[in-house]
Amino acid sequence: MDSQKKRENIIEAAIRLFTEKGFDAAAMQDIADMAGVAKGTIYLYFPSKDELVRQVYEHCFRMDQRACNIDLDRESSAVGKLCRRLDNIMNFALKHPLEAQIEQLYCISPVYGGHNYGVQEALYADIDEIIRQGIAAGELKDMPSYLLSHIYYGIMATLYLTLLQKKEDWLNEKIRRQCHQIIRDSMQKTKMEQEETENEENR
Repeated sequence: MDSQKKRENIIEAAIRLFTEKGFDAAAMQDIADMAGVAKGTIYLYFPSKDELVRQVYEHCFRMDQRACNIDLDRESSAVGKLCRRLDNIMNFALKHPLEAQIEQLYCISPVYGGHNYGVQEALYADIDEIIRQGIAAGELKDMPSYLLSHIYYGIMATLYLTLLQKKEDWLNEKIRRQCHQIIRDSMQKTKMEQEETENEENR
């Protein structure tokens, strides 16, 4: 087994055992046994259990981030991209439930939860860029981009965490459309706002 394969096996085994037992209760020996390596081999790749936990989280987060950006270029509008991101993150959770669970466990962990902000900055940056473009195009509400970004992230996180408990509802097309409409109603300019903008431009 080559070096890269060993590392992948360790991460996969850690994901399974962390989601099954939690970060604290999952023993390094059990992870080694499941990965098919000696316990000492784990420490060649991960100097400590804390480092293994951190890298497992970052592995899962990167998978999630890549999934969030799938097919965004097919959407012509900013709000279309934002709705697509919701679809993508829900589809990721359905296809990769263990990786999605690792992200949740890490974020709520009293030990590790405060250390994930730096990793998530890339996610916030992706959202902020879409919103900046939407504001510049006159599509989204004329607010500071950071406010709209936090509004969107709050909506998306609420829908995501709630629908994870009711996955069958996400498979209901009507509910998906309603979720998209919540994003549109919160982010897009209203007709009155559009008219006000046009009046200001014509002055």
